Amino acid sequence: MYDITRYSSLKNFQDWLYIFKQGYKGPIAQIPIIMVGSKLDLEYKRAVSRKDAYELAKQNDLFGYIECSSKNGQNVEEVFAEIARLMMKNTKND
Repeated sequence: MYDITRYSSLKNFQDWLYIFKQGYKGPIAQIPIIMVGSKLDLEYKRAVSRKDAYELAKQNDLFGYIECSSKNGQNVEEVFAEIARLMMKNTKND
């Protein structure tokens, strides 16, 4: 998760991803990691373009990218629905 209004919130993205992958002991393909941009309600203050975020997610082989706002609830349910969908898809492939 990163803040769409602060480009610096992506500064440690690679480190966070590495730490997560190092700490997880199972096959990494089993865990559907998606990139989530927060503060969508502050679109007018956007510092990270959707294109840049999408490309970063794609470069790191993440399962998707979505933006949301916890303040107004926009796309919050979609984040959890997408994670659930990906988890169900992975269990069917086992």
